[in-house]
Amino acid sequence: MCGIFGQIAAGAVSNTVKALKYLEYRGYDSAGLALRRGDCLEMYKTEGRIATLERIVDGIDEATVAIGHTRWATHGAVSTANAHPFLSEDGNFAIVHNGIIENYRELKALLPQVKFTSQTDSETVAHLLRQNYRGDVLQTVLTTARMLKGSFAIAVLSVYGDKLYAVRNKSPLVVGFSSNGAYLCSDIRCISHWATSVAVAPDNAVAEIGKNGAKFFRLDGTPVDVKFFAPPRAEETESFEGDFMLKEIFEIPAKLRQAKRNYVERGGLSLDADTVRRLKRIYLIGCGTAYHSGLAVAAVARKFIDADVIPVVASEFIYDNYPVDGDTLAFLISQSGETADTVRAAERVTESGGLTYAVTNTDSSSLTFKCDNCVNICADGEFAVASTKAYNCQIAVLTMLFADIALLRGTLSAKKHNAIFREIDGLPFAVEQILDESYRIAQLAEEVAHSSAVFFIGRTTDYPTACEGSLKLKEISYIHSEAYPAGELKHGTLALMERSVTVVAISTDPALRDKMISSVNEVTSRGARVIAFAPYAMEGVDTFELPPTGELLYAATACVPLQLLAYYAAKSLGRDVDKPRHLAKSVTVE
Repeated sequence: MCGIFGQIAAGAVSNTVKALKYLEYRGYDSAGLALRRGDCLEMYKTEGRIATLERIVDGIDEATVAIGHTRWATHGAVSTANAHPFLSEDGNFAIVHNGIIENYRELKALLPQVKFTSQTDSETVAHLLRQNYRGDVLQTVLTTARMLKGSFAIAVLSVYGDKLYAVRNKSPLVVGFSSNGAYLCSDIRCISHWATSVAVAPDNAVAEIGKNGAKFFRLDGTPVDVKFFAPPRAEETESFEGDFMLKEIFEIPAKLRQAKRNYVERGGLSLDADTVRRLKRIYLIGCGTAYHSGLAVAAVARKFIDADVIPVVASEFIYDNYPVDGDTLAFLISQSGETADTVRAAERVTESGGLTYAVTNTDSSSLTFKCDNCVNICADGEFAVASTKAYNCQIAVLTMLFADIALLRGTLSAKKHNAIFREIDGLPFAVEQILDESYRIAQLAEEVAHSSAVFFIGRTTDYPTACEGSLKLKEISYIHSEAYPAGELKHGTLALMERSVTVVAISTDPALRDKMISSVNEVTSRGARVIAFAPYAMEGVDTFELPPTGELLYAATACVPLQLLAYYAAKSLGRDVDKPRHLAKSVTVE
C-alpha cells in the first residue's frame, strides 16, 4: 500500500522521487515529499502520478535530508490536501505514514486548538510531535509513539538536526546504509538500490538515524540490538517501456524453472519426518491471488494427503475459531511477505502452538521473520499491481511441498513423487506454447470486453482457476465478474444468463468433461456466450485448447490464458493495466 522513503545523503530530492517511482507498483493515488533546506522544512505534494510531483520539485537539488510518500487512501478522499507529507502547525516537524492510527479521533481531541488541513488519521501525528516537543527529538518521537494504537510505519523529519526518525508497529520498515549515506524505506527491494547494508526495524520500536549509523529503541527508551545484513539486489525497471503486466506474464516460463531449481537446491521441504507424520491439519492461508493458489493446491493435495488440507482467507482466519495446536502446520502465502492479514495469521498460529511456513517472493520480509520456516518462490519483482507470475510459482512450489509431505507420510509413492517433479519441469514448455498463441486470446478478449458481466466456472481442481481468472478480469478491466463451481449454476446464477453475458468455462479433467458440457448447454440455451479453456475440444463453443500437462498441475498453466484474457480485455477498454484504480500491491493494513 503506501510507500515510504527517506534519505540523508546528497541528491535527497532526486533520489526520493526515484524511490517513489520504484514504489509505484504498490498502488497509489497521490505522492509528496518534504525536505530540509537551511533551518526550514519545505513540503511538496500532489494528487495523481509521481511524474507531476517530479515536475513540481524539478531544480531542487541542494537538500541532503528528505522523506517521501506514495499514498493509497484509507482515511479521506483522494486529494492533494490528504496527500502526505504533513507538517506540524509550527512547520518544525514533517511526517509520512503507512498504516492506520486506530485511536486518531481520541488523539485529535487532545489538540483542540490545532487547525487540521486534511481528513486523514496521519496528520494527527505531526501535531502531536509539536505538542510533545521539550527540546529532545528522540524523546518527542518516543512519547508520541507510545500514544498511538494501530499498525503503522512513520518517518519523521524535523528542523532540529540532520537526523531522521522512524516508528514501526506491524507495518514494514527497513533502515539501510551505504558509503554515501542513510536510508529508510517500507520496501526492501526499493532500498536495495542505494543501501548495501539493511536492518528490519523491530515492532514497537523507534529508530534514530544519522548519516553514519542508527540506534533502535523500544518505546520505553530501552536500546534494542538489531542485526544488519546485505539486501537482495532488486532488478532495474526504468528502461522498460511497455506494460509490466504483459512482461511479467511472458516471464512465467523462466520463473517456473527458477522456482523448481531453487526449491531443489535448498533441500526441499526442510521439515523432519516425525514432525510431518504427526500433522493432523494443514492450512493454506493467504489473500486474493495468494489465497487462490492455496485453494488450487489444496484441491490437488487432497488427492494424496491423509491430513486435513484447509485453504483459508487470512482475514477470516484471524477472527474465526479455526483449530490450531501442536499438530497443525500453516503455509502462509504472500507475494510481498508483508500482507498484514497474513502476517497476523502467522502470529495467531504461533501463539496457539502451531508450526508456520512462509511461502513468499521476498526474502527478509515481515512474514519470513515471523515464521518457523520459509521458501522463496523466485518469481522476482512484480511491478504490475495485478499478480501473475507469482501465482504460477506459488502453485509449483506448494505442489512440491505437499508432494514431499505425502512422501514422508507414506501416502505418495516415490515413483509418483518423482513423476510430479518431472511434470513440473514440463510446465514452462506448456506455458510457452500458450504464450505463442496469445494473439488468439487477444481476439477472444475483444468480445469479453463488451460483456455486461463475465462468469468463470470450473469443477474441483478447475474452480480455483476460475476464481483467479475472475479476479484478474475484475481487477484490471473493471468488468463485473464472478466465479462459481459449475454445478452451482442451477442454484441461482442461471437467472443472470442473457445475450450480453459471457461465461468462461475451465475444464481440464477428462472424467468431468461431460458434466462441464452439461453446464455449458445450460448457459448457451439461455443466450449467454461461452469461451472454453480445455486440453480437448468442447463442441459448439469457442475453445482454446490447453497443452497437455501433468494431471495435477493444470492450475499452473490454465491460469495463463485467463491472465492474458484479462490483460487484453482491459487494454481494449483503455484501462491502466499496471495501476488499476483503488488497488494496492502490498496490502499492509488489515
